[in-house]
Amino acid sequence: MIEALDGKAYISNAKKTFKSFIDGDFKNFGLNQYGPATAETLLDVREMTSDGTFIQIFTGISSNLEKLVMTQNQIIRFCEKHPTWLRQEGRATFFLTEAGGKYFVVLVYVGSNGLFASVYHFENDDVWYAESRHRVVSPQLIPSSE
Repeated sequence: MIEALDGKAYISNAKKTFKSFIDGDFKNFGLNQYGPATAETLLDVREMTSDGTFIQIFTGISSNLEKLVMTQNQIIRFCEKHPTWLRQEGRATFFLTEAGGKYFVVLVYVGSNGLFASVYHFENDDVWYAESRHRVVSPQLIPSSE
C-alpha cells in the first residue's frame, strides 16, 4: 500500500532515494515534472514467469494500461517504504508511468551503493527474460462487478 501523495516528487530530483544512479533520460524524455495527486493505493508485486517485451509484460496484466500506471511520486515512495519488495541480485523491478500522453517503464535496481533508476520508452522491443525473475509493480486491479 502507498498512502495518498501530492504528486510533487519526481525521479530525476530524488537523489536521496536513488543514490547510486538516475538515468539522464528522465529529463531527456520530459519526465522531470510533477504528477497528479493520488489517493491511497493498494499495489500488486508480480514476478515474471515468461519472456516478453514491455508491451507484452504489461498488457498481459491488463489491456487497460491506464489502470497500471503509477506516478513517479508513487514509485519513489514504494522504493522508500518497501525496499524488500524490489528485486535483488542485479535484477530489475518494473513500473509503468505516463507523461505527456506517452507511456514509459521505470526500472529500479538495487546496487551496493543504493538504488539505481533508469527509464525506457514503453515501445522498446527488448525482450526481458523470465529466468531473471524481474518484478512488476502496479496498482491492484479491482475486479469489475459486471
